[in-house]
Order: sequence, then C-alpha cells, then structure tokens
Amino acid sequence: MKLSLIPQPKSIRFGKGFLEMPVAGTVYIADGMFRDAAEEACSFLSGYSVTTASSKNILSFVRNGKLPSSGYKIEIGRSGILVEAKSSAGAFWGVQTLRQIIAQSGGKRLPLLVIKDWPDFENRGVYYDVSRGRIPKTERLRELVDRLSRYKINQLQFYVEHTFLFHGHPDIGEDASSLTAEDILELDELCRDRYIELVPSLASLGHLTQVLALPRYRHFAEDWGIGKYISPDAEKLPAWQRRIAWSLSPANPETYVFLESLFDEFLPLFSSNKFNVCCDETWDLGLGQSYELCRKRGKGRVYLDHILKLRELAAKYGKKIMFWGDIIRKYPELLNKIPDDVTLLDWGYDHNHPFGRAKDCKKAGLKFYVCPGTGSWNALFPRLHEAVANIHGFALAGKKNGADGLLNTDWGDGGHYNFMEFSWFGYLFGAGQAWNVKADIKDFAGKFCHTFLSSNLRDISKALIDLGDITQLQVRKNRSIWQELFFAVPGDDIFGSGEKDGWICRNGKIVAGKVKLNKVFGRKTIKKLQQIRKVFVAHSGQKNEDQLKVLPYWIFAVDTLVHSARKLTVLGQGGRDTKSNRRVLRSEMNALMGRFKSLWLERNRISEINITIDKYRKVLSLL
Repeated sequence: MKLSLIPQPKSIRFGKGFLEMPVAGTVYIADGMFRDAAEEACSFLSGYSVTTASSKNILSFVRNGKLPSSGYKIEIGRSGILVEAKSSAGAFWGVQTLRQIIAQSGGKRLPLLVIKDWPDFENRGVYYDVSRGRIPKTERLRELVDRLSRYKINQLQFYVEHTFLFHGHPDIGEDASSLTAEDILELDELCRDRYIELVPSLASLGHLTQVLALPRYRHFAEDWGIGKYISPDAEKLPAWQRRIAWSLSPANPETYVFLESLFDEFLPLFSSNKFNVCCDETWDLGLGQSYELCRKRGKGRVYLDHILKLRELAAKYGKKIMFWGDIIRKYPELLNKIPDDVTLLDWGYDHNHPFGRAKDCKKAGLKFYVCPGTGSWNALFPRLHEAVANIHGFALAGKKNGADGLLNTDWGDGGHYNFMEFSWFGYLFGAGQAWNVKADIKDFAGKFCHTFLSSNLRDISKALIDLGDITQLQVRKNRSIWQELFFAVPGDDIFGSGEKDGWICRNGKIVAGKVKLNKVFGRKTIKKLQQIRKVFVAHSGQKNEDQLKVLPYWIFAVDTLVHSARKLTVLGQGGRDTKSNRRVLRSEMNALMGRFKSLWLERNRISEINITIDKYRKVLSLL
C-alpha cells in the first residue's frame, strides 16, 4: 500500500503481507524512558495499555544505543510492532510516524515494513507572530503545540513586541489581549510534554513602536520617540522605513536598565536555555541618539556591542541568545567576532533568495539556523509555491553548511489578517524539510491533503496548487497583489493602465512576467476561483476529513480573492465603474468584514482586530 508520511522517513522497506491489529493489547516498555512514547501510542490505540511484562505484546519499545540520538527504527512484523530508539525523544518521534501509518491503514491491517529514520536538523522550529494584531486563544495555541509535535517539530517561538503583560510595565500591551505569565507557564509545560522546546523571543532593539510610542518610554527611542534625527543620512531612508519610535537607542544607558526589567519578568517563565533577542531591521540606528557613538565606533560595531550586552543580560537567567542576522550581514568583517555561544538566525523569504550565502556563516564558524517562511503574510492566502521554493532552498543550504536548525517563520504584517489556518501547508512542508531535506517534494500537496486533511481525492490537492498559482502573483516583494487590490480604493495606482512586471506562477513554477490588471484578467481569475471554491465546499464538513476545520477559513480566503478580482472588473482598466457595481462591491465587502470578525473571534482573542477592521471600513467609506 502507499503511505503518505510527513516527514518522509530516511529509509522505508516494505515486506509482503500485513499485521492484523487486535482491537486490544499491551504496549511493552523495556526502559522507563519510553513511558511517554508508549502512553502516546495508547492515545490513538484505544484498548491498549502499557506494561513492563515482555511477553505477547503487540507493540514493544526497546533501547538501541547505535541509533542517532533523535532517530528511531520501526519494524512491523506479522506478530507485532517493534520500535527501537536511543532516547525518549527518538521513541516519541517514532510513535508519530506509527500514528500516521495506523491512520492511513484504517487501524486494522498494517503493512509489513522496516523504517530507519533520523533528522537532518536537530532543531526544527516554527516561529509564530503574536504581535501584529492577533493572538490565538490559549486552547488554540495548545492545539498548535500538539499538532506540530505530530510532525516532529521540536521548537516553537512566539514573536513578542508588546503583547506580554509585564507587571512592572502594565501599560505595555494592556489593550492587546496580551499573553500572561500563566499562559507561558502552561504552554511551556505542554511543550515539554510534547518534546518541544518553547523558546522565549522578545524584540530588543527595533520593531518597538508599540512600546516606545508610550510617553513613559519615548526617551529610550533612537529618535526620542518624536521622529527627531541628527544624521543627514536620515533623509536617505525610504518612506516605509521612516517609523517614529522604532528602535531603542544603544547610546542611552537607561536602555539596558529597561531591557533587564523586561527580561527579569519574561525569561524565568521558560525552561529553555535559549532566548531570541530579535534585533532585526534597525533602520534608524545611528540616526538619532546614537549618531555620535556610531560615528566614532562604526554602526556595525555599535550594533554588535548591543548584541554582546544582551548576551550578558540573558546569561543572568541561564539563557544563550540568538538574533536575526540581517543587520550584522552588512558588516561581514564582524561575523567572526560573534561568540561561539550565540546563534545567528539567517533569514530571507524569496523563492530566489541567495541561499548559498549560508556558507558565510560556516566560514565564520558560527552557530546558525536557516530561517525561511510560510509566505502567509501580506496575502489573502499564502504564496504556497514561493514558500516551497524558499523552505527547500534554505533546507538544502543549511544542511550543506552545517546549520544547527531550521526555524520556519509565519508573520502577521499589516494586522495579521492571514489566519493561522492558512499556514498549515507551510508548517508541514517546513517540518518535512527540517527532518529530511531529500524528501520527495513533487507531490507534497497530495501528501499534505492525505495526511493533514485525511482526503485521498486528487481534486483538493489540485485545487490547492491552482490556488497557490493565483496567490503567487506579486509586483512587490513578499506581497501578494490580491491583498493590495482588496484594500485598494478607487483612484489608487494599482488600478492604472498598462502592464506591470512581477512574479507569476503556472503549475507551481514561478517565473518573471508581465500582467495586465484589467477587467478581462479579473473575470478569468473569478472563474478559476469559483472552481476552487466548489472543491473546498465539497470537502468541508465531510465525515473524517479536516479535523482542525481549516476549510471554512480557506473558503473565506477564496471569497476575499474573488472580491479582489471583482474590483478589477469594476475599477480596473476596461471595468464598468457604475453606482450599481460599486454598491455590489460595498455589499460584498461588508459581508466579508462580518465573516472576518466571526472567524477571528471563534479561535482568537479580540487582540487588535481593529487594525484590520479599520482597513475594511476605510475601503467601504471610499467605494
């Protein structure tokens, strides 16, 4: 029989025949360290119980010291199942593979086989943004942890700028439904139970407008919180980088007193010995308070000194830091100055990212992770094919150059209107690549639909590929054209005439091309989306399919894309811009706004939903 296993094992050899699984039996553990794995197996083998008696057991766990530390071996024979592992983690990952085999075999007749498996990356993570508008409810975060562990993810980070309730700083994140100490402690315990390391992550230099704009903290900001710059280079910043109260100033000694007060509350909640201090996209560094300091020491050296100070602060709490590598990469001469216990997070999200530059990290002797992305942000539905190319490219480069981990990122730029339910394709593809970079990726959509949605029908995987082709269209980097259209108002440049250069996609292949955003293109796209919608609706609510109920969210995404395409038929070149047609657009968008609220509140805290709702209202007021 054909199995669709995610991650794909390194080695799988099938025998002839089947194991007939009894409706009840015992699970033998030869060592107490296998109890977690055995109890996990019993969670989906109803009627089975754990024993230390070594006779007549259907499933047995034994130690094999010759296997890699996180590896395992599964042998399904006519008389039972043997799982061998060197560690409790290896046995736990083996059980997750066994779970999929049993689910795809109907739980009764298992194919005879031998699997030998181990990970390519010891650290296999997901990075989820909880700072751009939306924080899932705690039960949804618990579900995330549980499901990620089933695909052998063993590290999770939540991106925090202002969305943690600090007792010493109660005005930070007070109106954002922020995470609490109790939330972190609960999730940390669950993560440990699921063999996942919950790593703290806190913006510690840039991306701090939500904090530094508050009167109490403005004086810590590079621009004093009022947009004041000293350096003449400030005029060279593009408009989108001129953010008031964006970064902390390393030239202000109080900055480090402030950061330590945050660390003192935040870091002890995590059992992990790691800490992501972020420090990315510090566009205003050296333009304000730190102008003279950067002029004397050099901007790169000032940045590195900040990282080293954070390293010292984190060490007080037993943490070793990691940080995003975009800024330090501008100063390659400083790469070898990074201490051995600091991890660089090498990121980029394009399908054609220069993945080979990972060799720079290897050459400098750095500990580093490769950090691709799910392509979900700035999109009404993810740029799936870009995500596949990006994740696969980083995985190959990371494996080749000795990366310590793969951290797959999922951001929420612009209000986090991209629901978590959109990102599971990217999560699972990243999990598969982090475990086995040589896995066959030609029909990953089919494997995903089979494994995650429990659907064997090809129509849904084809619909997913077709939807990825549509959502890939972009004329600006990491930004789907459809979300630009969705939030565009009459008169915006996007509705202008002429061809636009961009990235287009056909059957999963991304190429440079030209597109006319006109009435004809809008109509053709609507027809394609209507076919995709029919498939999703047909599968939504089907018995034994879509356990996490993501399809209603996908259907909503398709409807937002249809609305964007319909705007082209009205406001684009050749469109019929009439009062009647504008009424249709207003009515449609108003209905979509109501559905958006309902879908958000069903699974998420109210958080900062108005970031997105205000965008809807602006469009409605101008249509």
